[in-house]
Amino acid sequence: MNKVLSFFKDNFDESILIRNIRVYGWKFEYDHLLVSSLTKYLFEDLDIIENIAPETNTNRDGRKKKNFYICVHDTGDTDYDHTAGFWSNVVKVQDWELGRYEASFQYVTGDDGIYHNIPDDEIGYHAGDSTYFSYDLIDTGLSGENEKPVVSISDDGYYMVDGVKSQLLAPRAKLTRKGEVKYDRIARTDEINSQGVLVKNVNGKYYIGVTYYNNDYALIANRGGNNNSVGIESCINVGSDIYLIWQRTAKLVAKLLDENNLCFDDVKQHHYFSGKNCPQTMRMNNLWNHFMELVKFEYQILKFKQEGYKISLKVNDPDVKENGRIVKREFDYINKKKVAFSIITEFEGKIESLELEKEI
Repeated sequence: MNKVLSFFKDNFDESILIRNIRVYGWKFEYDHLLVSSLTKYLFEDLDIIENIAPETNTNRDGRKKKNFYICVHDTGDTDYDHTAGFWSNVVKVQDWELGRYEASFQYVTGDDGIYHNIPDDEIGYHAGDSTYFSYDLIDTGLSGENEKPVVSISDDGYYMVDGVKSQLLAPRAKLTRKGEVKYDRIARTDEINSQGVLVKNVNGKYYIGVTYYNNDYALIANRGGNNNSVGIESCINVGSDIYLIWQRTAKLVAKLLDENNLCFDDVKQHHYFSGKNCPQTMRMNNLWNHFMELVKFEYQILKFKQEGYKISLKVNDPDVKENGRIVKREFDYINKKKVAFSIITEFEGKIESLELEKEI
């Protein structure tokens, strides 16, 4: 058995994820039955529809940037017709039902495909952290060996790394409304966004990224969202196959990680850059870690394909699509059935297959 088939076998989950989730939109919420696929890999090509906004648009900044992050959003828009194509055109024409639209993002994913709106190497307006500050690392004055240290805030307002006070002041918690200062005080550790602040161990020295206190969400967040990330909106409109959209998003993220020489820790939620509860549906249903599993699976298969492996799926069941999506809408939890399928590889003229089955 070759390494590709071994990877599928070793990471095969015989069960499927079936969960009723709440989908959150700014107009309305709805319940959705989330059903996973035969595997964490989506057996379809990454088809990107180019729909680049004109250079004359005010939401196309034009300034070039280096990417240090992939920023994942959801649209927060549950309207039936507000698909990926809809949102891509909103960016392109800068107009929609609520008037002029000044935001922009590189990609939007949906049932109807993946659309590319802003060149990857140009600044977008999606992360909420302004375009006045870029990715940077600031010396904390501390040394250590931990590759993933924990950042907190001391009682006198300095960042701490693994409990040791640094020379770097954390942003103050300051809220101003209509020119009036509502409060101005030392920020607390629990006011750091839930994904934390950027901290890097570089040659045994700890560095922290540029951070700020976001008035709108009353949380400390990170800079570099607009200026140094590729922004991806994912649709959650009613009637859509949300799990399929997340798998397509994961496939796109894997491609962008590879192209930009980034690691999995560089995939961030919109929340990381502003404190906003976004991507809200993933966050509220505690499915971010599951999404990252999809990303990691897609990334590994991408690497296998780059080596020259051709990988395909063979399945013959009315409740499963050719790409591995389980589309059964009603589940009999007592009288389940087993679906047999084959994963087929071709490498240097040799064809091999792995026979699996999954109960649905």
